[in-house]
Amino acid sequence: PGRPDARVVAGLTAAGVRRGGGAGPLPPAPTHREMQVSLVELGDKPPSFLGSKAWIGAAELGFVLDRLCGVACRIIPVRAGREVGAGRALPRALGAHFASQGAPVMVGGGVLAYTCLGVAYDDGEEEEGVGKQHSPPWLLIADPHYRGPPGDLARILAGGWVAWRRVTPGATAAAGGPLFDPNAHYNFLCPQRPAGR
Repeated sequence: PGRPDARVVAGLTAAGVRRGGGAGPLPPAPTHREMQVSLVELGDKPPSFLGSKAWIGAAELGFVLDRLCGVACRIIPVRAGREVGAGRALPRALGAHFASQGAPVMVGGGVLAYTCLGVAYDDGEEEEGVGKQHSPPWLLIADPHYRGPPGDLARILAGGWVAWRRVTPGATAAAGGPLFDPNAHYNFLCPQRPAGR
């Protein structure tokens, strides 16, 4: 898939996030067009959305994963990008997701989107805001905006297209610009395993 939102869905399906969660061949990831059709059929987008270059956000990708892949998702909303690295609620929620679900997390908001593959953070025992200053968390980010040769791992890693990024004010994305716009709303889309898996 050539669009970043289609790349995110392809990555999620390649990671084995699908109906049943079982073994066997993975179904193909939906195309960008199939995602657009699905969103129009659901009534989330108007018919003029078909064939457009309009962005498909995290919440919409959740609808697509549910409808086309049979994967339910949980959304962790963050009011503003400046809150992503503040406190421990989000890093803890992401850590719990990775431990219990093992699925990548699509991050959408601002002007860029990412896939989060991991989280590392200082989880001191002291109560938040009382006597301890936590260091900012790190997120393992796969940036779907990479435009180089497919499979060129050395180039992908050297360019920071897959990298641990410390969530601090002024942190930049591999594609340029802020990693998290301090004033933009973000959704962290967490695909869920089927019950009993």
